[in-house]
Amino acid sequence: MTFLPFTVTVPASSANLGPGFDALGMAIDLVNTVRVEPADQWEVVLTGEGAERLPQGDRNLMHRSITTAAQRWGLRLPPARLSCVNEVPLSRGLGSSSTAVVAGLLIADQLAGAERHEDDILQLASEIEGHPDNVTPALLGGVQACALADGRVVHARVPVARPLGLAMFVPNVPMPTREARRVIPRRVDLYDAVYNVSRACLLVAGLASGEYGALRTGTQDMLHQPPRMRLFPAMPVLFHAALEAGALGVFLSGAGSTIMAFVEGDPQPVADAMAQAAVRDGVPGRRLITRVREKGAEIEGPGARGRGTAR
Repeated sequence: MTFLPFTVTVPASSANLGPGFDALGMAIDLVNTVRVEPADQWEVVLTGEGAERLPQGDRNLMHRSITTAAQRWGLRLPPARLSCVNEVPLSRGLGSSSTAVVAGLLIADQLAGAERHEDDILQLASEIEGHPDNVTPALLGGVQACALADGRVVHARVPVARPLGLAMFVPNVPMPTREARRVIPRRVDLYDAVYNVSRACLLVAGLASGEYGALRTGTQDMLHQPPRMRLFPAMPVLFHAALEAGALGVFLSGAGSTIMAFVEGDPQPVADAMAQAAVRDGVPGRRLITRVREKGAEIEGPGARGRGTAR
């Protein structure tokens, strides 16, 4: 079985957005790209972010996701060369593993004739990843509210009333998700739960209505960010710098260590302010400027079999 080459592009994502722990996620305009070409055997070639750290054989997460899809969906797939160009930093709360999972499942589906509904792809992606808040925006784009109900992902897009820029500070120090989850208490006070519910409601309503003045309060959190400050003590310093420089709201992206701020207008001054505060606090890293990405994963090229919103 032969096929024509195609390219899969999957965006990075930011989970939680402050108060929406494991429930809110957002696609950002920073992507990993995979060129898929016929080959005599499976091969993974990596360049860009994490190329020196990620496995390039069958232990690679994208390759393992392809294998899982083939087994789960009963597919026979031709071997392919997967040439990956990664822009998404690893272990920085930007959904790098979700890009690999989503890319792998889309590649498997394309090689088998693109017959799977996007909901089937999303369900398996969430199962592999362990939670839906990164894979949903990575596949579908935009800001997504997600929940697991009866073992399945239920999701709804949150409209963003006006374009929003994102100012980011990406520390050189990673925060592995497993360690970042370990520090979160298993029981929370009722006050803290109500605090987060109210902020999450404000955040969603503010984004949808364009009342962006609500985002400063709407990105506040009491469930996961305070305990994670033990792993990243500079977090409140960077938060303060971003808000003082004009950010609409600021939060820890996913499990960290990236700090992300919503900005209407030019994000550069906010990114610069966070970078300067980080230097004063002795935190090495880099600033990035991007925006909320409304498009999710895309497949292009002569071998692309377009179908569904993810294509």
